[in-house]
Amino acid sequence: MPPPLGHQTALGTAEAERPPPYARADLRSASSLADRITTSLESDHRNELRAAGLLGLVPLSLGEDADTSQLPPPRGELHAKVMLGRADMVAAVRQWRRLKVAYDVDSDLSESLADMEVDTNFPGEVLRQLPHPDPLFMLRKPVVIPDADGAPSEVLGFLVVGRPALNGVCSTTDIADELPLYMISVLVRPAHGQLGSALLFASAAAGTTTVKEMVDASVHLTEQAAEGPRMARSATHDYVRRLSALVISHMLYLCSDRPDVRPTTAVGAPRAHGSRNGRRTRIYQMGWRLGPAISAFHRKVERLRESTVSLGGTVVPHIRRGHLHMYLHGPKKAWKKTRWVAPTLVNAALFGDEAHGVVVPVF
Repeated sequence: MPPPLGHQTALGTAEAERPPPYARADLRSASSLADRITTSLESDHRNELRAAGLLGLVPLSLGEDADTSQLPPPRGELHAKVMLGRADMVAAVRQWRRLKVAYDVDSDLSESLADMEVDTNFPGEVLRQLPHPDPLFMLRKPVVIPDADGAPSEVLGFLVVGRPALNGVCSTTDIADELPLYMISVLVRPAHGQLGSALLFASAAAGTTTVKEMVDASVHLTEQAAEGPRMARSATHDYVRRLSALVISHMLYLCSDRPDVRPTTAVGAPRAHGSRNGRRTRIYQMGWRLGPAISAFHRKVERLRESTVSLGGTVVPHIRRGHLHMYLHGPKKAWKKTRWVAPTLVNAALFGDEAHGVVVPVF
């Protein structure tokens, strides 16, 4: 199934230039943002499928019964793969709309997750511990990642669904044990302003792994799905790697022990019965307490460094980036769990009494 990397949506100039509703961190804007992200992920792919007479591929991607006798044959193997990729993207959004769970991610936590250590060991099956099925991650402050041409590309959010053993789309709660695979639909805004999307894959196979190994596997799986020249460029590899690192780090934090996640009160009335968006979106604030604490921690450390330099000293203490840590627990320490450890000041005592209390609270 080819990921339509960098595929542009035909939203028009006015839509492309309109800033996203990130200004107010309230529930109503969060619900609106969830609708915007999912609608943008779906719209152009659905329109292209309809124009080709292949909209019937969507229920097939969802494993539903569908009459395929009226579907026109694809125009070549590449066209078939592209259309199947589009169908998967639309199916992912439809899968999400069955429950509509969204995480409103604090920008400071998001920045720390994107910068987390990649070489600490943890059990790969931790990804199966998503608290809610088919979650949508919303990044109020877009994460900027250079695309394959080196131009800044903003990641606005991403949607996680399951991948059956062979193909198609299923709920994250229905992932087959023999091939625990996630499909991730990412909404991006390239430098030219029009919205686009990328399709990535992540494995939750059992056994000890690292973030780096998980990202490497994601790039390999995405390349296998693409089977085309677009993944041959090293710049495209790097872009996919950065996207994979971003989404996997956020998923791992959510799946770790005691993440900073708080449910919110639903706002607004559902639409009329039968409406596509009739169900309320359940919004969970992710990192809204921990993110500001991390930001305050970095400001305090920077002030300590500046005061030490002004006194002619040498700054030896350093920050260990956020990272996953595996804990053994239970009878005879036979069970494993993973906890995300916030950034830590190492050798803080060398700052003297001024460094007292320079910690990130654990919630």
